[in-house]
Amino acid sequence: MSADAAKPAAGLKNPMFLSALILAGAAFIYLFAVQPAQMSIDKAKRELASLTDQQRIMERDLKDSARVKGMLAEIDAAQKPYLDALLTPLLESWAMRAKSLLDPIAADVGLGILDYSEQPVRALPLPKPPPRQLHARHPIRVVCKGSYAEIASFVLRVEKLLPYVTLQSLLIKAQKDPDAQSAELVFEWPAKGEQSVPALPPGGGAKK
Repeated sequence: MSADAAKPAAGLKNPMFLSALILAGAAFIYLFAVQPAQMSIDKAKRELASLTDQQRIMERDLKDSARVKGMLAEIDAAQKPYLDALLTPLLESWAMRAKSLLDPIAADVGLGILDYSEQPVRALPLPKPPPRQLHARHPIRVVCKGSYAEIASFVLRVEKLLPYVTLQSLLIKAQKDPDAQSAELVFEWPAKGEQSVPALPPGGGAKK
């Protein structure tokens, strides 16, 4: 063997050279194999954590949705008798319907009601597309007598107990007796109107 051929072999046996070669190989493997794999694993972990959080939020929202739907169903069931009475005239009179619901409130606050009378109906603006069931408002004029505190308490209780009834106007005519002020209130009473689309006959009106 020549001296020139023996030099590389001697270099491979050099511990420093071998260490440098191993370190270079390890660095190569880390940079081009281990590090990309680790980055991919970290990215997958972040995506998994994000998906887990989304799943947790969706499960919570579904539970809340079921709870809210149950609460709305209970509210609808509790309001149905009230709405059926509110939206239906009494003895074909909206003034009589107002009297049946407002008299107990007035008596509770000590207000004396003198008269109920109906005013011209006010149609409500229609959304687009219009709903099948149309509604209107019947203004009901209420003449009463009492103190300022009784009149104010009456209005506040009507707004609280009958949220679908709105106060259109209020006029108080001052009297010498502070406990017998004359007041004229106009409440807008909700009422069912016509149907925008006629109801189909039994069977859906299919042609034979």
